[in-house]
Amino acid sequence: MSNVAVMPFRHVVMFKFNEGLGAEHVARVKEGLDSLPPQIEQIRRYVHGPDVRVSEGNWDYVLVADFDSMNDWRTYRDHPTHLVFLAEIMAGNLADKASVQYET
Repeated sequence: MSNVAVMPFRHVVMFKFNEGLGAEHVARVKEGLDSLPPQIEQIRRYVHGPDVRVSEGNWDYVLVADFDSMNDWRTYRDHPTHLVFLAEIMAGNLADKASVQYET
């Protein structure tokens, strides 16, 4: 018997960028994330965006992604296109990252 979830699964990630990264980097992050759903069929819902700066202490950017199962999330996590995005756009540019995955 497998212990892999077969129910809807959500992945939430918050990013804090390194100081000095501005609108150009945020635009690269948005463009990179926008490019993933057409290339990774396991993504069911994918919403993301920068903080609107109405509260002190907020994180800089958030992503909420829905999948049919934990296995589909793992496929996304390990997908070559996702890994390239992480290596080329996110690596070296994060001061901090927080994530959670949960069954919906």
